[in-house]
Amino acid sequence: MLVWALLVSSTAFVSCDDDDEDATDQDRTRVATFFQNAAQSDMFEITTGNMAKVKGSTAEVRDFGTMLVTDHTMTSQQIMTMAAERNITLSTTAPADKMAIINRLTGESGLTFDKDFAAVQVLAHQEAIALYEAADREIMDTEVQTFIDATLPKLRTHLQRAQTLKTAVDKM
Repeated sequence: MLVWALLVSSTAFVSCDDDDEDATDQDRTRVATFFQNAAQSDMFEITTGNMAKVKGSTAEVRDFGTMLVTDHTMTSQQIMTMAAERNITLSTTAPADKMAIINRLTGESGLTFDKDFAAVQVLAHQEAIALYEAADREIMDTEVQTFIDATLPKLRTHLQRAQTLKTAVDKM
C-alpha cells in the first residue's frame, strides 16, 4: 500500500513538472509572438512618424510624428534587448498590410497625407493597445509584464492624440 501511495504521488509530481514545462514553453511562445508583433508595430510607427515629420502639412501632424518616433524608438530598443536576452529573433521587415499603408502614404502629400496619416494612427494604436492588453493577460514573464504595464499608458495617450489629430485634420 505504501509503495502504491509513493508511486501515485511521484506520478502526480512528474505530471506537475510536465505541466510546468508546458506552461513555460507556452509562455516563451507567447513572449516571442508578442515581441515579434510589438516590434513590427513599433517599426510601422517609427516609419510613418518619420514620414509625418517630413510630409506633414500641419505642425500638429509633424509634432505627433516626432513624438511617435521618439516613444516607439525607445520601446523598440527595449523589445530588442529583451528579445535578445531570450534568444528571440525579430523580423526586420514590416508585414504586407503595413507595407501597403506605408506605400500609400509615401504617394500622398499635403492635407491628403495628414488626413490619411491621422486615420492610420488611430487604427494602428487601437491594434497596438489590443496586442499589449492581450499579452498582459496571457504572459507570465514578470519583466515583460513590467514593460507592458509601462508601455500601455503611452499607447493610450498616443491613441487619444491620434483621435484628436484626426478630428482636427478632418475639419480642414
